[in-house]
Amino acid sequence: MVENLFEQNLLWAVLAAVFWAYAARGARTLATRRTDRSVRRRARLGLVLVTVSLLVLAVRVGLAVGLAAAAGWRAAADFVLLAAVPLTLAGVAVAVFTVPAYLRVARVIRASGEAPVTGPAPAGRRAESVPAGTGRSGGQPAGTGTADAPAASEPSHPHPAGPDRHGGPDDSDVAAGPDASGGPAPLPPFPAGPGGEPPVPTAVRAAAADPRLVVPVRACLVAAVMAAALTLHPPTPSYTGPFVLELAVLAVVSGALLLRQQQRRTTLAAAGWARPSRARRLLRPAALLTSVLLFTTAGCGLMWRDSRLPDTLGGAQHTHRLDLGGGPAAGHDAARTVDALTGPRDERPARRITLTATSRTMTLKSGEKVRALAFNGTLPGPELRLVRGETTEVVLVNRNVEEGVTVHWHGVDVPNAEDGVAGVTQDAVRPGGRHVYRFKPPRAGTFWYHSHQQSSSVVTRGLFGALIVDEPGARPQGVNRTVVAHAWPIADARGDGGSPGGGPPRGGGALSGQNGAGGLLRTALGDSTRPRTETVAEGTPVRLRLINADNCPRTYSLAGTSFKVTALDGNETEAPSELTGRRLRIAGGGRLDLSYVQSAAPVRLTVIGDANASSASHGFEGCGEDGTYGAGRVETASLTLAPAGTTAPAPAPVDGPVFDPLHYGRPVATPFDAADGFDRSFHLVLGNSVGFFDGRPMMLWTVNNAVYPDIPALLVKEGDLVRTTFVNRSLDDHPMHLHGHRMLVLSRDGERATGSPWWTDTLNVAPGERYEVAFRADNPGVWMDHCHNLDHARDGMVLHLAYDGVTTPYEAGRAGGNHPE
Repeated sequence: MVENLFEQNLLWAVLAAVFWAYAARGARTLATRRTDRSVRRRARLGLVLVTVSLLVLAVRVGLAVGLAAAAGWRAAADFVLLAAVPLTLAGVAVAVFTVPAYLRVARVIRASGEAPVTGPAPAGRRAESVPAGTGRSGGQPAGTGTADAPAASEPSHPHPAGPDRHGGPDDSDVAAGPDASGGPAPLPPFPAGPGGEPPVPTAVRAAAADPRLVVPVRACLVAAVMAAALTLHPPTPSYTGPFVLELAVLAVVSGALLLRQQQRRTTLAAAGWARPSRARRLLRPAALLTSVLLFTTAGCGLMWRDSRLPDTLGGAQHTHRLDLGGGPAAGHDAARTVDALTGPRDERPARRITLTATSRTMTLKSGEKVRALAFNGTLPGPELRLVRGETTEVVLVNRNVEEGVTVHWHGVDVPNAEDGVAGVTQDAVRPGGRHVYRFKPPRAGTFWYHSHQQSSSVVTRGLFGALIVDEPGARPQGVNRTVVAHAWPIADARGDGGSPGGGPPRGGGALSGQNGAGGLLRTALGDSTRPRTETVAEGTPVRLRLINADNCPRTYSLAGTSFKVTALDGNETEAPSELTGRRLRIAGGGRLDLSYVQSAAPVRLTVIGDANASSASHGFEGCGEDGTYGAGRVETASLTLAPAGTTAPAPAPVDGPVFDPLHYGRPVATPFDAADGFDRSFHLVLGNSVGFFDGRPMMLWTVNNAVYPDIPALLVKEGDLVRTTFVNRSLDDHPMHLHGHRMLVLSRDGERATGSPWWTDTLNVAPGERYEVAFRADNPGVWMDHCHNLDHARDGMVLHLAYDGVTTPYEAGRAGGNHPE
């Protein structure tokens, strides 16, 4: 609902501006029609167009109010204040003044049809009829005028000078200039229309030029244009300043339009007014169009200039704006730098690991070639097995990756200096360089690691791997299998699935997705895009650790058995129950553990929806463009587990509902149950905006209508209990990933979580969803908080969690070569 309302707000904002543009043009040119028949026809059309435009306005305002009702006031305050309110005020003025003015024109036309068209007579003389061919044929006798048109005994071409009973210029009181004899000279009649049609009487022209008819419509156009601009590119909170400024602009422009139209009415109603030549009539729209183009070009130029990222983004830029979340301001805690927040540097590590990054073309087991970046020469990188609480040392070596390399331990709450984010917690490791990480994993579970230097491109090409943390002394029983799913950019593959030279397809899989890494994207489980089978004895406990190493949600089927969801993002589930016929959807960067007991029949794990390997992941509406994250297509990559000698066919994928963790498992106590409220509360609206990022025009992915580095950092103090609300008002999914902390889901769309505590570090917020989460600020540092659709993060959907007193000496940007996303 929220996504649809957001889309409709964008659409109807533009439609409202278009309709009011036509309505304003019709109102302004009504008085310049050459014949009263044309005026009559155009007045009817104008009234219809104004009525339709008012209906469009009502829909536009209703959509903004509906968005506020569905997503909450804070998620739609900009649309309501900056679009609905000014537009409503202008629309009321149109309804009160313009519609009656159009009806008044119709009455004047009818009244003028009852009187002959005459020129004003000198004082003491009767009005003379207009010569044949120029007057209204079939005119009525004198004395049949109405309050809206002069009678035949009065001048029928008055010059409006004084106010009428409606407060506008009088259509009948005219002071004629003297003739040669000293008396008032007769005003010449308007020229006849084409083909000798009757001319437009002065009273009709004066009524058609009434400011009450023209000005409110043109003011509504101004309001609609401003509303459309502020809907497509809304400002950042707070909205009080832009709201007041918009109302002030609307008031000033309306006043100027009123003065101009009063002068114009005097000119149009004057005797002898002639319709300008076609060249002069074309001059005004040409000048207006030129002005609009110049204004638009200048505005775009300013936006382009302001969007350019500086060559250096230091620690001050990460936290130059702060969102206090209702808590105290900064400056109360002792100053510390990220470099001081390290792991155990003085302890002998229990485990030493070396990761060597290389750039090379590699071949998957299924035969496809990838222009890869790899750790230790494997795709994905080697699976790392660590032990909770043990000191681990990882040495990163960059052999020849020109982009530079870091290692981020996704989901592991390491000390800040070990977090592996280029330009925030360290410098990227250049070719020939190395960097040492030391940390103690605080929790057992399923995690993964990847580079956080130009991650939107290098992760796609292979700089990632699985990270499993075991409990001390744990001896896993049965089969413990890690399954990393990724859409590999296949080199030299054709769009029709063929291999170079027209041969047969090389591996199958989804072939329609493309990205900047080159090639076509094919879904793989590990290093194969093809079906694989492994032997598992009947009765063996099986634990599958599923990792989604991509941007978009991925949908799985585990067919042939019931199962339990034993962990979410590395956090064990309390009292999980058996599930059957459920699909499983994992956020980009998320993990999910399944357990079951192998039966005599085959069990098959299949990807049945993968927006990462389809065009949906790169379209305007991104991951969920088709509503099913990959159209429900069964990918060729699959894993079948079966006892030796089994001849039964692998089961078909399940087609049931998607697993929902909100009410799954048994609830247990959390650190927030006994808390007396929260120390800070943040509200993040995930949205879209049309604009520029670093000089590139694009559809922006925004947080509170801003992009990095202008998104305020979330300021916390160590020990704070923090609540954050995410509202997705955009056209795509956003897997929000908070470094260094895990979040507890409190509610979704207002529905409280009642199952096993849903702890997560990568929460997928789908279009229209609203989540409330909580975490304890217990790991000081300057932490990335970003969308783990890494393309979105690359384009500015990044903010920081900043602890009071903590700064970083590292710099991002072109000059230093550090590019976190």
